[in-house]
Amino acid sequence: MSVRSDYIPKKDSELVPWSANFTAQVTANASAWGIPSGEISGLQKAGESFAALQAKADSPAKTSVIVAEKNAARRTLVNIIRTLAGFRLKNPVITDAQRVALGLHVRTSTYTATTVPHTRPELEIEVVDFRRLKLLFRDMGSRSRAKPGGVNGAVVAYAVLDAPPASPEALTRNVLATRTPYMLEFTEDERGKTVYVALCWQNVKGQRGPWSEIGSAVVP
Repeated sequence: MSVRSDYIPKKDSELVPWSANFTAQVTANASAWGIPSGEISGLQKAGESFAALQAKADSPAKTSVIVAEKNAARRTLVNIIRTLAGFRLKNPVITDAQRVALGLHVRTSTYTATTVPHTRPELEIEVVDFRRLKLLFRDMGSRSRAKPGGVNGAVVAYAVLDAPPASPEALTRNVLATRTPYMLEFTEDERGKTVYVALCWQNVKGQRGPWSEIGSAVVP
């Protein structure tokens, strides 16, 4: 069976039904797959918000504000889906048929050895706009922004804290960034506070490499 290079539909009109199916499948199997109810609720709310804003953005009454809100809602929804797919849905109890039903990649029949990442990412943080920071990363010592072989993305651990954390384990918010740059978005009440960020590579089996140095920035 062929595998698409990316399972997320590029068109907003296609993402609405795709994400609705993904959400329905994950919700129905949450208990068997060990997915916490809070993550299910977050997925459902993100999907509903994006669908509603997409409908408004497709209407003759759309405005630039509505389009911007729709784009932000899409990013939130996609981040939640990628995080679930990169963490929770690595569960070996999930069959190939269930992955197809979810709209995700299927395993190939050809065995390919996968090594645990042994290098760490280098991180740069740039201010983009109000409540948004851009993360740029590359393999340590590399001039290219290409991911190391066998790596499917960088785990981004971050948290808004009053003091520098002792280790990346104290950074409680996690997402999987499959490409660079990656945008972090914050709430209005987080503006002016300091966010701490650390990254590590993750392979297709969900195995992680060493953490990067902890970076920081003030939320604009």
